Amino acid sequence: MSTFKRESYYVTLDMALMAISKTKTPDNTIQYQIYATEKEKDQLASLLERVKSEDFEQQQILQRPFDETKADQEKVQTQNDLKDVYQMLYDLGTLETKEIIADIMPT
Repeated sequence: MSTFKRESYYVTLDMALMAISKTKTPDNTIQYQIYATEKEKDQLASLLERVKSEDFEQQQILQRPFDETKADQEKVQTQNDLKDVYQMLYDLGTLETKEIIADIMPT
């Protein structure tokens, strides 16, 4: 039954640090407060990991410097995944989080 209990988490979406934490950190990163079940938190964490793994790597330039089609496909995939992240943050977010996300998400 505890899997359906929602708990408070703070999500950081800085490309250098994408993380979910039980506590708000006092540093300068922007954090979004959400209420999520363990399953929802795991889904969001998985999505964040996917976005991080899609992040640009220098060796990709050396492997295919002129493969614009592949680069465009990867960019579209990353954009779609980030859109899914923001949608989850909106769906699970506090009223304040929903207001912030609504201002930055395209309509």
